[in-house]
Amino acid sequence: MKRPPNIQLPLVQKELDYLTSAHIRTLTPVIGAGVHSQKADRSHPVRGETVRGHLRFWWRTVSQSGPLDQWIDKLRAEEARKRSLPKLPSMEELDPIERLRIREATIWGSSSRAGLLAVQVQNREWEHRDVRRRSAGNVVEALASLMGVSVKGGASSLGYAAFSLQVSQNDTPGACSEVGMGSFNVKIVWNPWARHLCDTVKDQVGREVLEALWRWIHFGGLGMRWRRGFGALISDDVPGVPRHLDELRDHLRSHPSAGQPAVCAVLVKPSNPHRRRNTSETAVWDGWEDCLQPLRQYRQPRQPKNGPTRSFTKTPWPEASVIRAIHRGRGNPKNGALRFPRAVLGLPVIFQFKGESTPNAELRLDKSGNPLLGRLPSPFILRPVRIGDAVYPMCVWLESPLPSHQEHGFVRMSLKVGSMAPITVPATAALSAMEDRFKALEGGEVRFEKTSDVLADFLRHLRKQGFEVLYRSDAT
Repeated sequence: MKRPPNIQLPLVQKELDYLTSAHIRTLTPVIGAGVHSQKADRSHPVRGETVRGHLRFWWRTVSQSGPLDQWIDKLRAEEARKRSLPKLPSMEELDPIERLRIREATIWGSSSRAGLLAVQVQNREWEHRDVRRRSAGNVVEALASLMGVSVKGGASSLGYAAFSLQVSQNDTPGACSEVGMGSFNVKIVWNPWARHLCDTVKDQVGREVLEALWRWIHFGGLGMRWRRGFGALISDDVPGVPRHLDELRDHLRSHPSAGQPAVCAVLVKPSNPHRRRNTSETAVWDGWEDCLQPLRQYRQPRQPKNGPTRSFTKTPWPEASVIRAIHRGRGNPKNGALRFPRAVLGLPVIFQFKGESTPNAELRLDKSGNPLLGRLPSPFILRPVRIGDAVYPMCVWLESPLPSHQEHGFVRMSLKVGSMAPITVPATAALSAMEDRFKALEGGEVRFEKTSDVLADFLRHLRKQGFEVLYRSDAT
């Protein structure tokens, strides 16, 4: 019988090298955040994959050239040599989006290779509730109850933002809208193959990841509709936690947004911060309402009619009238008659016509150029942020790169009205002329449906509602 070979196996590193950690709490209810839409995973409310996805997003806003690119060039050259491939272009020779994609895969991983970093999550105490109700007012009351706040149902900006939590006639059996609040620990560690990195590369990656964590906690959130304040977060133990608005401003100026999407501006409403009077939950709720009120007022500037019924005037925005005309004419109107200015605030847009014969309609991205296109996120994040002992309404303006088939600063769209064939909508139907958006931060007359650029007009609307510019990326 042959003796087994005497092979020395390499030692397995039990503890991965540690980069940073944070204890994070929710400020507002998280919608879903599990594998299934609007359903919570009660055994793992927050998953490591979810956190890594959010960190990847915010890391893109700060990624820049540096020692990491030089290390990637050496890595790509070595792989090309081993596989007998032709010489690959250097990182400097690639376009910015491709460079960003390669850096992201190197740090966070791809389908073919683990990244330099791993994200570990440990969930703490969580409370979940199903808040799906028939009316917006009842949904708002259920959300407030979870936060420990007493409110009366009725007109609410939160009800406007939580429309997807209401009972719908298209609901499947067992449909629910589970929201939760709680806390969790996040730990970011280096994967074993990162031990070959030199100190300069580790320093760059570490700085960018720490800033991504900071931005996710202060600007981002968890779950569905985090750009409307759901799943807002707070942590007291990440480096650089601001205690005053001046500290928040100084942090942003010292950490400029060099990647894509770019943080173009941050606005807050400092004139009446919500202090911790009775309960901090009430301050968060009030700040959240103040975030969403300007958006509701801008997108739905309707006035109540005189009379005993709770009815409103028709919206002055042109989209509904265009869809009614298309339905009556049963055809494709001329491009000049197509006007969908609010598409600039995000796609898809659902149009519902209650109490009339016009069928519901959906305006979405035109996928003819790229079938993988799905949504165009809103350029505005509206959420409450706690700074020191106060809660402030905050708006973050992001500018993301548009798909390759953009036209005149926007994208082609597709309109589906009822069972009619989709209609191609040109980019000019949403953005007839782009304004100087940074100039709009200085304020001015709000034009609503008469504007040529809704994004710039909404910035003027925010200023009129008392929001002040805390940071702008074009400032020197």
